[in-house]
Amino acid sequence: MAPRWIVRLVARVVPADRHDDVVGDLEELHGRRVDRWGSVLGALITVVDGSWMVVSHAARGVAGALFGGNRWVSGMEIRLALRLIRKQPVMTLTSVVALGTGIGMAAGGYSVFRQAIFSDLPFENGDRWVVLASYSGETGDRTSLDLERLNLIRTSAPAIEYVAGAEVSEFNVVYESGEVERISGARVTPGTFAYLPYVPLLGRLLVHQDGLTGAERVAIIRESLWERRFSRSPDILGQPLNLAGASYLIVGVLPDDAGYPNDGEIWIAMDEETMGAVSDRGAVGGRLIAILSEGATLDRAAAQIAQLSARVSAAGRGVEAQRHTVTPMTRMLVSPQIEIMILIFMAVLVTVLLIIAANVANLIVARTSRRSSELAVRTAMGASRSRLVGQLFVEVLVLGAIAAVPGLMLAGGILAAYDRVLDEMPFWIHLHLDPATAVAVVFMALLASGVMGVIPALRATRKDPAEALRAAGRGASLGIGRIGGAMILAEVALSVALLGTAAVYAKGFQSYVDPSFHLPDDRVLTARIVMDVEASHLVEGGASTVEDSIMIAVQEIQRAVATLPGVLEVGVASHLPRVSPVPEPLELEGRADVVPTPIVDLGPGLFEVLEVDVTLGRSIVEADLRPEAPPVVVVNEAFALENFGTTQVLGRRLRRVPEGGAEALPWRTIVGVVPNVMEVTGPVGGAGVYYPFSARRFFTVAVRVDSDPLALTGLLRRAVFDVDPQMNISDIVRLDEVGAGNRIPLAVMSSALTAIGIITLLLSLAGVYSIVSLAVTQRTREIGVRVALGAEPGEILWSILRRSGLLILGGAIIGALVGFQGTKVRMFVFVTPEPGAWLYPGLVALMGLAGVLACWLPARRALAIQPVEALRYDS
Repeated sequence: MAPRWIVRLVARVVPADRHDDVVGDLEELHGRRVDRWGSVLGALITVVDGSWMVVSHAARGVAGALFGGNRWVSGMEIRLALRLIRKQPVMTLTSVVALGTGIGMAAGGYSVFRQAIFSDLPFENGDRWVVLASYSGETGDRTSLDLERLNLIRTSAPAIEYVAGAEVSEFNVVYESGEVERISGARVTPGTFAYLPYVPLLGRLLVHQDGLTGAERVAIIRESLWERRFSRSPDILGQPLNLAGASYLIVGVLPDDAGYPNDGEIWIAMDEETMGAVSDRGAVGGRLIAILSEGATLDRAAAQIAQLSARVSAAGRGVEAQRHTVTPMTRMLVSPQIEIMILIFMAVLVTVLLIIAANVANLIVARTSRRSSELAVRTAMGASRSRLVGQLFVEVLVLGAIAAVPGLMLAGGILAAYDRVLDEMPFWIHLHLDPATAVAVVFMALLASGVMGVIPALRATRKDPAEALRAAGRGASLGIGRIGGAMILAEVALSVALLGTAAVYAKGFQSYVDPSFHLPDDRVLTARIVMDVEASHLVEGGASTVEDSIMIAVQEIQRAVATLPGVLEVGVASHLPRVSPVPEPLELEGRADVVPTPIVDLGPGLFEVLEVDVTLGRSIVEADLRPEAPPVVVVNEAFALENFGTTQVLGRRLRRVPEGGAEALPWRTIVGVVPNVMEVTGPVGGAGVYYPFSARRFFTVAVRVDSDPLALTGLLRRAVFDVDPQMNISDIVRLDEVGAGNRIPLAVMSSALTAIGIITLLLSLAGVYSIVSLAVTQRTREIGVRVALGAEPGEILWSILRRSGLLILGGAIIGALVGFQGTKVRMFVFVTPEPGAWLYPGLVALMGLAGVLACWLPARRALAIQPVEALRYDS
């Protein structure tokens, strides 16, 4: 059932003759969303769409009021609201800036959130594409789906119409000139193209027969490759394409807007029957995509797959039990870390909207106080209380509509600019200002502002008209009042809490961006290498095991690269600085606890490439890589200090904790201590250890040269290709660009949090200034009388500052306490840095000083008025 409050709002504004249809459609769509996204996310989308309905129907009501009459709002009230807005330019400008900024930030942020989480693929039936993932029933680790389960799913799961395989890859393309170019592409089950809307510019698509055993090797290429390498030759069809020594015939050219499964430039056929199964374990390789049957739900598909999988593991053949998930394809890249980032950002935006709503409501409180005599006169002339309150609410709506225009335009422009700059987003995401989300945000902001603004309006219209007129004649007013004071308190508290928390988390994000150790970034070239061990010729070249084959390949790569012109040092490692390994459990000799720590497999020469000197002992040497060598390990200073309290740790021992009750691993002796240069899983310079390099299919090579490192790109690629044409060499970048894909979003988050915190603080100060200015203006006559009677200016100034200053100071203290507690929450993948002893006291002092200044300026202006002029002042 859809959220009742949004259903009631929709029912309130839609015409009576369409009530059942509109509400029924909303309920039906909500049920579908819950089935697909779950109750929480489904309700969120329903609220957005319901808000769109409310605003669209309300807009028709306003149009009817202006041009044809309407039962709940009149054109006269709208025109009156516009006149009042023109008469109060300071309040109008403050409100427009506040609301426009908040609406723009929230609409832009929620648009990104909705497009990243709730998008469908941009073609027909795109909502039916899902990702199948398998996990071990014992350990919970990600695993592969075996062929038996795959065949059962394909033949016995009615909810699944088609199972596709896709594997994003990199291809070594060898041209006739001998040049080797690494080009991104994909292996895809050919039957997938029957579900895609792509129309080739030349030739044909891949078809089912291309994926059968014994079929001719064929490929289709992207328009960009056709233009860049083949000059758009119409004779491209049938020409051979040399992929690492294997010849493929080009059978088609796809336009550049073809994006599945990535934005690569080459598509080749994956085996339609086994879908890239690994021969030694009968497990499916690559990514499994499924297309649901018409009308099937995620839960139904997941239940059928679980039932079939349980049948295999219950057959008594020792087959491991597996757990499977069915996830919309558009959510496959949304990791838990990204979800946490999004939730942090959404929480910030909600806080911003609350601050802005309080800001605008504060202005309404002050403005309502100034209009107390007007409201009393209108009440005495017969205006109903509901009509007066409705008029005040209409003023909020009109003001918000004016503010929404620049706010939404700014958000749309920023999103469009980011969409042009960010070229690594999935093909289904195109950043833009989502209309439904924008309208929903405007609706929520105005609703919050209007509701909080109606509260003082109800209070103002509750008084007896005669008493209100007498109070106005005496110069009395509602002033800031308890409600206005509470709103100032809440606004300041939220602002300080948000700014303080944002500053702490921005510092944490920024710690991943700024290097803590000087490295020769501009003279080191790095490359990521993935070995295709099964296809490697090295196994037949004298290696007795796959592990030996890998180590031989690594050594040959190092020797080949070392002979390139201008190369000074060559090293290999599993990870480089600014790329974070996953922490693994370590056991320290003599201690019962387990220490999760990042572990880097380090080859000889890497520290020499990075120009890092060992602090104590020695580094990893080539002899440590031999099977018969004694087990050793090198640690960084942070690890030594954190776990032993000293860097004098040579001779201490540690070991990995074995998984699943496996045999205990040997103890390793610490033989060296190095600076904190590699890991960034905690604050920069976090604890880490270095094992001697072991056989692994994935590793990174780093090369220090005596000139521009990028000039070595082609030679480096060719050297690796000559060792083994099947090797995947990618991400050839300078050292300072390593991990940029992770650092850029964090830098954006850091900047965004800081900017939002500062903006909300400035908006709060502007709101405080406006409301105090209006309140002082109301008291101009009183101030004039007191001055005429001989009151000292300092005494009058203190009476004005006292209450406002206490409210601001109290709100700042409350906000500091809330923010300090918020920084203790450990989120994301890093340890939140301590806020420091002076952050929150400094914010309290800054807010207090700024608040006093905001109160002092209008007070000084009022004191500058001559008593005679003040007595004639009409409040």
